[in-house]
Amino acid sequence: MKRFHPTTAQHKALKLIQQGAKHILLFGGARSGKTTLLCMVLIYRAVRYPGSRHLICRLRLKDAKSSVLHETLVPWLNNTIGSNRYTLIRHENYIRLYNGSEIWIGGLGDREQVDRILGHEYNTIYFNEVSQLSYHAVTTAYSRLAMKIPGCRNLFLYDCNPASPLHWAYKIFVRKIDFKTEEPLPKPGMYQSMLINPEDNIRNLAEDYIEDVLDILPERQKARFRHGEWVKSDGCIYDRFEERMIIDPKDIPEIDYFTAGQDFGLNMAAVKIGYKDDIVYITDDHGGHNVTSNTFNKQLREKLWFNDDLPVYCDPAGGERIQEITGGIKANNAVDPGIDYINSLIESDRLFISKQCNGILSEIWDYARDEQDKIIKVNDHYMDAMRYGIFSNAQQGVVMS
Repeated sequence: MKRFHPTTAQHKALKLIQQGAKHILLFGGARSGKTTLLCMVLIYRAVRYPGSRHLICRLRLKDAKSSVLHETLVPWLNNTIGSNRYTLIRHENYIRLYNGSEIWIGGLGDREQVDRILGHEYNTIYFNEVSQLSYHAVTTAYSRLAMKIPGCRNLFLYDCNPASPLHWAYKIFVRKIDFKTEEPLPKPGMYQSMLINPEDNIRNLAEDYIEDVLDILPERQKARFRHGEWVKSDGCIYDRFEERMIIDPKDIPEIDYFTAGQDFGLNMAAVKIGYKDDIVYITDDHGGHNVTSNTFNKQLREKLWFNDDLPVYCDPAGGERIQEITGGIKANNAVDPGIDYINSLIESDRLFISKQCNGILSEIWDYARDEQDKIIKVNDHYMDAMRYGIFSNAQQGVVMS
């Protein structure tokens, strides 16, 4: 068997975990040892507390299986307790240890997966690459950290390569403010974080990895994956959006009229948009995870969003669900023209966003294109809803293919 020998940084992180906080985030550059350490924490807890249950989840199940289960968890189980002391239940995506403990693997971006993994209670929930997960998806899982095993302190673990400084994890773990209200956290000590970068894990990296791979990345990618900084994404679509365009709700003038945009899916998102002369103000947003369209619409009604003439431009792929939305009509889903139109508003200082629009603000600097110029379909629900509402109004709701 092989013992796990933590690096100096990993040893510090272990001490941080042992200090008693409920929520622990490790963030930093690529290949810094974050995932390995947190998987080892789960293995230790599963062995130490017989019959306990633990969850590792990511946005997509396939990514959780490839990058966490097969590349990290299984090899370290083989190295530490031996391949004959656990069983991988492939069709259910969990591991059963010799002592009755279980480690489950799941994705929070698939409805069937969500229902399966949230049907259990756990002693540990580890959110891997949390920068890809919405605040609503993560908090939906919070209620499942409820399993009682004598002596075992229940724990939330998180890791990520940093996103933008508007992301919910940065607000909570670094700024220590509530994501929605931006008020100071009532119990800031419950949320602890630590920066771990590749040089902290250099003994486990290829000799030339930092110099020949990370150091030659474009500046923003190097900031994130080399130095662990919270910055705008490389390829950011709304790159010219600036913090000065985030305004206090009391500074929004009397609005001439409103529209709204709505995106469907496991992650629901709605955005309310006001217009004054030729200036666009995003006044409010609302999100939900794993809720029905009807339930989501009731939540919007309780927020007093609607009046008799408010058009809600909905994702055309929503089909019959559009009928469940008060004022729901098909949106114009011309993606590139819609993005170009919103960028024209930003560049001419005609788009402002209320600081209470946490969903919009958590996505706008991470909404990006990849190297093939394709939009990265991660955390884009509010961006879609914003585009539906603004561009459909500009085009009088004409639906284009």
